[in-house]
Amino acid sequence: MPLRDEHRRLLRQRRQAAARLVNGDKAAAARIAVAPPAYVLVHDSSDVARHAGVLSRRPAPGEVRAVVTPGRRPGIWHLDVAARDQGGLLAACTGVLAAAGLEVVQAVVATWDDGAALEAFLVASPQAPDVTELHAALERSLALPVFTPPVEDAVVTFDDVAGGLYTACEVRAPDRPGLLHALAAAMAVAGADVHAASVKTVDGMARDRFDLSDRDGNRLTLARQEAVRRSIERGVAARAS
Repeated sequence: MPLRDEHRRLLRQRRQAAARLVNGDKAAAARIAVAPPAYVLVHDSSDVARHAGVLSRRPAPGEVRAVVTPGRRPGIWHLDVAARDQGGLLAACTGVLAAAGLEVVQAVVATWDDGAALEAFLVASPQAPDVTELHAALERSLALPVFTPPVEDAVVTFDDVAGGLYTACEVRAPDRPGLLHALAAAMAVAGADVHAASVKTVDGMARDRFDLSDRDGNRLTLARQEAVRRSIERGVAARAS
């Protein structure tokens, strides 16, 4: 959708501020210059600069880079994952985090036109996550089939915003360990790609929002939306298509 004047100004200011923070790294500055506007507008310049450093070199197919840095509160950690965009990427990452017992506080997904993809998580853990173990597990997970239990109490709604590139999907359900993975895996198996995601939990209720397309980058048809809803409600045991 076209940006309003105030959004264009904020976008320009945030990109300029983030570029100053990469200390002359030309590749990172170039990544910031073409970062998706919606992603830049919801992040602090320090976050954008950190992500650009992880993504300064485009990952090769099958390559995963993971970086852990302390968050702004004790026991909260940034886990930034760089990879090549592919179907089921968010599901693969969230499956690894669930298996490691890491609680996802926030998740952001962004993709670039050159195929670079960012999965940025805030995770809760008393100790810093072991980045070496996570890195190996993330690379293995890209080739594994997915299994998740049903989320029978989920309320799934879709919205094709006029002029928007993607179909917005909101899922509300009681929060529980592994919920984000269950949702991401169900979407992947149903043939939906996640281009952006935001995770929010209030009073024990998760209210997660995803921007989805089909494998060709188009907004979801009604039939595909129904396939996503069924996959979430029934659970999945298949390889992401």
